[in-house]
Amino acid sequence: MKNNKIKKIILPIILILLVVAGCEREQSGKYEMTTGKPTISYIRYQSKDSEEQLLEGAFMNENIVIIGENLTSIQEVWFNNIKALLNINMVTKNTLFVNIPKDLPSVKTNKIYFVTQSKDTVTYDFEVKIPAPILSRIKNEQVPQGDDVVLYGDYFLATDASFIKIFVGDYEIPTGDIVSFEKNELVFKAPSIDVKGPIEVRTLYGSTGLSRDIFHDDRGLITGFEEGFVGGWGRPDDSKIQNDPALSITGNYVRIEGNTIGIDGAWVGGSVIINIWGEDNGVPTGNLFPSNPATSTLKFEVNVLEPWSAGPMIFAFFKQGQAENYLWADGSVDGGGMPRGAWVPWLSSGSFVTDGWETVSIPLSEFKYNGYGTEIPLSVDYGALGIAIHNRGNNNWIGTAECTPVILLDNIRVIP
Repeated sequence: MKNNKIKKIILPIILILLVVAGCEREQSGKYEMTTGKPTISYIRYQSKDSEEQLLEGAFMNENIVIIGENLTSIQEVWFNNIKALLNINMVTKNTLFVNIPKDLPSVKTNKIYFVTQSKDTVTYDFEVKIPAPILSRIKNEQVPQGDDVVLYGDYFLATDASFIKIFVGDYEIPTGDIVSFEKNELVFKAPSIDVKGPIEVRTLYGSTGLSRDIFHDDRGLITGFEEGFVGGWGRPDDSKIQNDPALSITGNYVRIEGNTIGIDGAWVGGSVIINIWGEDNGVPTGNLFPSNPATSTLKFEVNVLEPWSAGPMIFAFFKQGQAENYLWADGSVDGGGMPRGAWVPWLSSGSFVTDGWETVSIPLSEFKYNGYGTEIPLSVDYGALGIAIHNRGNNNWIGTAECTPVILLDNIRVIP
C-alpha cells in the first residue's frame, strides 16, 4: 500500500519535469547541436507510400526527408539561394524533415547547402524543379496599341520582369512594357495592331510554346461593323452601330440591349437581332469565310456592361435567301429546323458581366442545336449568319424573369 502511494506521488512529478523540460527546449529555439560535418546518404519524399523513391529533385513547396549521419550538426539548409525553415522537432541524428521553400530563387545552382554551427558547408546535388510557364488563354485578342493585354495561365514566375520574355510572332515585347506578373496572370502593353502572331512566354524555367490563338488575328473576318456594313432586313439598325471612344475596341461595335428576356422561354422585349447576309456584305455566293467549317471556330469580342441572366445568344449559319428562318424554325432539319450554336455564359453562375472586352470562341462543330436544345445535323451552308438573344424553347436557358443586359459585340470572324 505504501509503495502505491509513493508511485502516485512520483509519477506526476516525473510528468511535470518532462513537460517543463520540453517547454524549455521549445522556448529556447535550439536543439542539441553536434560537432563535425553531416553526411548525406539520400533524399526521399516524406510520404510512406513514396519512401522507396530516391530523389534527385522535387518541386517547390514539397515535403522531403534527408537521410544521413550526424544531421544534428546542421544549423541551416539552403536550396539554391533560398533558406529553408528548420523545425527542431524534425531533426535527428539520421533524419531531417524539411519543406522545400516556395519562394523563387534568383540564383539556380541545383544544390542544397547544409551549414554547420562552425559555418562549414556540405553541398548535395538536388534540383528544385520549377515548372515551365503555361499559357491557357488570351483574355482579348484584339487589344489596341498601348492598352493592357492580359494572359491567363500558370507559373509566370520570375524575380523581376527582366527574366520574362514575351513574343508576339517574332516581335519581342520590351521589358518596360511588361505591366505586372503573378503566378496565374501576366499583363503587358499591346504593340501596334500590325504586330500579330501567336504568343510565347519564356522564363528561366522554360517556355509556354506558341499559343494556338493568334494575337491581332485578322483571318476570316466576317464583319467589324465598320463603314459599309449592311444589316440584313435592316437588323441591326444604324443606331445600334456605335463607336463611343470610351467603349470602343477597334472602331465600330454593335450594342445589344433590350427589356426583360427569358420569361418562360419566350423573348419579351427589344433585343437586337443581327443579320449578316453575304450578298449584302461583299460575299454574293459561297461561304462568309474561306476555311473549312468542319475544322473552324467562330470568334468575336464581347463586353457585357449590364448583368445578363436569361436567354442564350444564338448563332446560325445558313444559305443566302433564307432570311430569318434561323429564329423561327425550331424542330428537326426535315421540318425546317436550323442548327445553331449557343453562348450561355451566365448558366453556371446565374449572372454574367465582363471586366472589359473579352474574346469568345465557339467551334462550328458545336453549331448543332435546334430551338429546343436538341442536337440535329450541322448546317451545310455558311453564306449568311444570324445572331440574337432569343430562347425558342430550351427550359435550361430560361434564366431569370427579369433581365436587361447591355452587350457590346465586335470583330465577328471564323478562323481555321
